[in-house]
Amino acid sequence: MIRRLGLRALGTAVLLAYLGPQTLGAQSDTASLHATLRGWQEETWLQLLDRGGAIGGRLSRNGMLQRFQPLIDDEYYIDLISGPFGLTEDYVWQRRPNGARFWGASVDHLELVTAFDIKAQVPLGTGWAATVRFNKYHSHEVKRDLVRLEFDRTWTSGAFWGMHGTLDAIKPDIDLETRAGYRGPDGREVGAALGVLDVFSDVIYQMLVVWEGYADTALDYERQPLTARTWAEWPLGPRVRVEAHGGVMTPATVRAYRQVAPDTGFRQAERFGYAAGLLEWRPLDRLRVGGFGTLVRARTDRTPLPQSPPDDDFDLTERTTRYGAFALAQLAERWRFEGWLAGTFRPELRDQRLVDSLDVDFEDRWLSGEARLHYGGQSGFRSDASFQFVNREIVRGAGQLSAPDPLDHSRLRLEVGWAFGDRAAFRAGYRIDVDGDPGQGKGHFDGAEGRFVIFW
Repeated sequence: MIRRLGLRALGTAVLLAYLGPQTLGAQSDTASLHATLRGWQEETWLQLLDRGGAIGGRLSRNGMLQRFQPLIDDEYYIDLISGPFGLTEDYVWQRRPNGARFWGASVDHLELVTAFDIKAQVPLGTGWAATVRFNKYHSHEVKRDLVRLEFDRTWTSGAFWGMHGTLDAIKPDIDLETRAGYRGPDGREVGAALGVLDVFSDVIYQMLVVWEGYADTALDYERQPLTARTWAEWPLGPRVRVEAHGGVMTPATVRAYRQVAPDTGFRQAERFGYAAGLLEWRPLDRLRVGGFGTLVRARTDRTPLPQSPPDDDFDLTERTTRYGAFALAQLAERWRFEGWLAGTFRPELRDQRLVDSLDVDFEDRWLSGEARLHYGGQSGFRSDASFQFVNREIVRGAGQLSAPDPLDHSRLRLEVGWAFGDRAAFRAGYRIDVDGDPGQGKGHFDGAEGRFVIFW
């Protein structure tokens, strides 16, 4: 019943968004009426750059993605929909060189899931610029506090080149990357990057030798992890825009061992890759519709050293696939609609070679969506009303992982806030439960959230 109501509500909203621009004659600015995958691409890449920020740590038996953690409850996935910025808000953020933004949303009675990003770019003259980025993200899956430093040169032709690196208190976790590409008018951009992960790890552990009192476990890279990624955003005529993103970590092998007992530990082969694409079509001046697809895949092949337990002998494959559609419409000068619908598939396959009873063949699936109606001008009062839902099922391997029960959830979210031109905006919201949450005794209150963005 909830699934049918959710699909009908979202479908009706998308239809109204399509009809609205034809019937409402007010003119408005549609420069930001776009969706983007750049935010998704950055978050996916940071999973690899900041593996030490994962809840289970760099060497967890749960692999590289670590999607299933004991604290995650059945409302966690809809909580992650309720907090972040909308599609068009993220598009604006990705195109501004200087800014700070925060969002936080209730994830249980004690904690918020929080995300804070700041970026500051300083021109250095003759086409050079330096950028500092700080990415904070705390959830039941990751505790990230990562600083990045970037030096870039841009030529008048649109060509660019740069050197980027992460700055981490744990010296072996520092990464370096060089990138190059072309950035033209009208949002056209193509680029590619090559990098080295944990670039100083062997120097720190193997040459300088870290005292075991500071690091019980040492790493020895037998094959250094190298990375390659590419991206493109390009208009195909006046009404179609495409985005594509892809990245891989070349096969890497690391030996992790206790410094006081070098035969205690394991040897681990790792692979990681992702791909994503977005197609956006403008059938009318104040309407955008499109589709997207994303894929992340990681593989961990671990074999124990002579004095390690048999559960360190396994082959683990993690994959997350997501595809969906969206609609964006400027209904009138102060009214905007955003809606999306997506299917998510998360299989996990673990072959435990020496302990058969620990084998895992698991997959869960979601259908999720949001329909959001936004009111507000460039300055002054703003408000949002949105309907959100997540319908989830476990299609195989129930009970094999610490996954929450596959319950369906839906809610209404109401927000109010204030904007100060294109420089700053603040909002806070109240979430209303519409699915009942049997046995929870919470009434209609389903948590709260807030967010702000500042540009300079």
